[in-house]
Amino acid sequence: MRKILLSLALMIAVHLPGFTCAQTAVSTEIAPTGKLRIGMNASTTTLVTRTADGNVRGISVDLGKFIAEKLGMAYEPVVYASAATWTESFGKGEWDIGVTGRNATVGKLLDFGPDVILIESVFVAATGLEFTHASQVDRTGVKIGVARNASADVFLSRTLKSAEIVRVGGDTSSAIDALRSGNVDMYATLTENASIVAERLPGAKIIPGVFNTVGFAVVMPKGRSSIAQTKLTQIVNDAKAAGIVQEAITKSGLKGVRVAPD
Repeated sequence: MRKILLSLALMIAVHLPGFTCAQTAVSTEIAPTGKLRIGMNASTTTLVTRTADGNVRGISVDLGKFIAEKLGMAYEPVVYASAATWTESFGKGEWDIGVTGRNATVGKLLDFGPDVILIESVFVAATGLEFTHASQVDRTGVKIGVARNASADVFLSRTLKSAEIVRVGGDTSSAIDALRSGNVDMYATLTENASIVAERLPGAKIIPGVFNTVGFAVVMPKGRSSIAQTKLTQIVNDAKAAGIVQEAITKSGLKGVRVAPD
């Protein structure tokens, strides 16, 4: 019903005088510098990865280009190397939209739009440690590494009863160093990130079982109007309907990722 009402409202609007000016005003509100700056957390490899020539590719890139085209603006990636630098950018006006995990901490700093993808979260255990299932890790003496303020941090801080949380840098190297050094027994992260850690650290293994499924949504700085938010929601849903997001998932060969429903 919501989609039908939204479509009717937009159909009516396009036939109203001044619609083109209104549309331009909405685009300018979303991207006030005249170009659409897409904030990207490069440590979340499910969303964006570096190419050999130093550029970036992935879901955030393809979606960002689609949104920029629909707004009639140039596209500009603003890339952050770690989860820490990404979260530090919130509220600083360095970018116009981004894609990040939906959680209460981020919700206090940014406005969430529609979900783009759903991603499974898993544990990767250090070399020599064996756990038969994710449901068995919450034990006294077990140290679980997380990227500070990432979705795993927010979720596990709320749900763990006995295991200890150890916050580390959000990049892959930090996760591997923490596991190799014994500072943590396992690292909690998205499936794709866990696969990379397990591949690069001999003997590390992904523990069977998913401990959480996270919605990754488009975000905007606080204060954008409901009209701007509705416009962005329409474009994101159009991108999903057009297969832009699924194609990006397929091209990247992502694990544990699916397109979020509208």
